[in-house]
Amino acid sequence: MNRRNTFLILICLLLLASCAGEEPTAPPPTERPPATTVPTATRPPPSPTAPRQPTIFVPAELSDSARVALMDAAKLLALNAAENKASADVVISTQRSPNAQVLAEEYYAVVDWFPTRFTNLGSEELLDLWQGHPTAEAIDTLLMAPETLAALTALWGAPGENIVSVPADQLVEAIWNNKTALAIMPFDQLVPRVKALRIDDINLLDRDARSDAYPLVTRLYISGDDTFVKGFTSAFAKKNAVTNRVPERMTELIMTGVTAISRTSAFKIDAAGDPALPARAVGDVLAAADITHVSNEVPFTESCTPVLGTLQLCSRPSYIETLKVAGVDLISSTGNHMNDFGLDAFRETLDLFDQEGFKVFGGGRNSDEAKRVLVVEDHGNKLAFLGMNSFGPKSVWATADRPGAQQYDKDILHQELAEARANADVVFFDMQGDETYQYEPNGNNREMFRDALAKGADVVTGVQAHQPQAVEFSPDGKQIILYGLGNLFFDQMQSDNVRQGLVVRHTIHNGKLIQTELLPTLLYDYVQPRWATPDQANTILDLVFGASGFK
Repeated sequence: MNRRNTFLILICLLLLASCAGEEPTAPPPTERPPATTVPTATRPPPSPTAPRQPTIFVPAELSDSARVALMDAAKLLALNAAENKASADVVISTQRSPNAQVLAEEYYAVVDWFPTRFTNLGSEELLDLWQGHPTAEAIDTLLMAPETLAALTALWGAPGENIVSVPADQLVEAIWNNKTALAIMPFDQLVPRVKALRIDDINLLDRDARSDAYPLVTRLYISGDDTFVKGFTSAFAKKNAVTNRVPERMTELIMTGVTAISRTSAFKIDAAGDPALPARAVGDVLAAADITHVSNEVPFTESCTPVLGTLQLCSRPSYIETLKVAGVDLISSTGNHMNDFGLDAFRETLDLFDQEGFKVFGGGRNSDEAKRVLVVEDHGNKLAFLGMNSFGPKSVWATADRPGAQQYDKDILHQELAEARANADVVFFDMQGDETYQYEPNGNNREMFRDALAKGADVVTGVQAHQPQAVEFSPDGKQIILYGLGNLFFDQMQSDNVRQGLVVRHTIHNGKLIQTELLPTLLYDYVQPRWATPDQANTILDLVFGASGFK
């Protein structure tokens, strides 16, 4: 190889080495027809994350009815059931926790049959009885409806074997048939045929009872998200009672027997210079009631001159102080001595009652006024009062143009009871029936009084009797007949039976008569009733209950 060839080879090698670090130049593209564009398939946008459904936790130990009520309210807010408390927006509990508030509460009463002498039970005794231990009084059984049993089991734990479940509609009869048992029932289901006992001396019938210290109450608490808690509380309250004891809907009504401040009583009053003397011993209790009733049988007239040993009876106008000290609001004017001093004396009496603000029923200035149904409203309860006289005499019955008592007529009574029933929650009928001196009512009074109860009266009171008489209940225990209350302010002292009296205290709650209590009295010195001592009261009540056939 000559030099020239060698030189050329070296030049080529150098050129290759200098081009090794450069990108090769791409040849120009060849022109092609444009490609047909194929559309991409349409796809939905991705779904946003669904909001979490709010939930509510309801404890399993609640009764079926409670759970249904709670879940019905939950549906209104679209709240689903939660598996546990930790995951729930709203938590319902039977135990109070921090920041929880009361959603609902249920008060329960321990009851015995109506004639019992048992009045008070300690909460420790009650809990021992729940756990199977008899009381010192040999009470060994507790009766209650299934719903009550479920609620108290959640409150107190498993019960003893002595706790007996009884259908709610059989509970009253069951307690009457078992004299070694007590029963527990919701407060609003009380009826006159059973007697509610005090617990730790707390009386639920007292509007001002220390309810915060009362041990027999179950409560449901609510906690959780404020917005949902407020909404649920409102929704629940629209369809459910948040409590079964409403003090603002409780009325205490006292009804009494014969008032006829005359004869010996009048002389005693005048000698003492105290026109309110008859009411001094019992007036504070009578006046403490929301409504106080008397059955006044005689006129208050300026023409009255007291006379001993007469059957023509009257009161001086000054004796009205007795009624005022007793806190009287209502006067039944069915008595058979109202016209003893003439028609003008009766009219004068009615004018005086009007001036004092007393409301009168069962009698009036004419027959239209006498048959007027009186409706009184107290603490939201509407109470109707009407009265009739079957005993006579004819001269005391009101007519179109003369004052007097409304004459008994069965058909008219049925019409008035229907009117009262349509306009009131509870209906009271005063009957001036046959006047007899025995604890058992006669057949005629039984027939008339029972008919009134069957036709719509809740309470039928015999205001003709000068001594206490029997008591009778409707089969369901909700209505009561008091055949006679005896005397309140009258001078009869000739025997024990006419000295004895009954003051009756009715409790009305939320438009329903729930309790009737008998408070015995005994007349002293021809003028003043006093509360009977425990022994005296037991004697009086034994006579009344014996005549009633209670066993």
